[in-house]
Amino acid sequence: MPICCPFCKSTVVKVDLSAFDLRICPHCLAAFFPSDKTMAFRREVFDKTREIWLSILEARKADWVEYTEGACCIDHNELLIEGKLPDYGIPAHITTCCGMFHLPASVLAQILRRTVLSPTDGMMISRSAKKHNAIVVFFDSLLNLVMGQKGPSEDSIDLIQYNVKFKDILGPRP
Repeated sequence: MPICCPFCKSTVVKVDLSAFDLRICPHCLAAFFPSDKTMAFRREVFDKTREIWLSILEARKADWVEYTEGACCIDHNELLIEGKLPDYGIPAHITTCCGMFHLPASVLAQILRRTVLSPTDGMMISRSAKKHNAIVVFFDSLLNLVMGQKGPSEDSIDLIQYNVKFKDILGPRP
């Protein structure tokens, strides 16, 4: 039996990520994931995907559905109550039966904005640059300047996660 969004009553779609339970409503763009997995959210959803997701949310503001009285937990059908999201401190409606975030698009946009402003890509990169890399980069930029070529503005590898796992749910990029 399909799971329905507590905000708009549309069918929710599960995003196939390895160790992270993420569900998204394609209609109102609400998201649902365990509250004890906030770091997994940053780790499992890549920076470029979060950036595109935020741009889609902002482009589709007309589709946003806010909390309505009587909205219930997506898993346990218990009423949501007013509170603050753990780890974020954002006022929202939270569950009392489990630790599942129920994020309407407006709250999700706040979280995505925070994570886009502090990307995780640089966390795993060594701080000491290798000298031969600087030389290779210099010659590559010099060659591109002489040949009049420009590198691609976006790395296609960064777009793989969005194109494979999120595009069918969220739609094309704005």
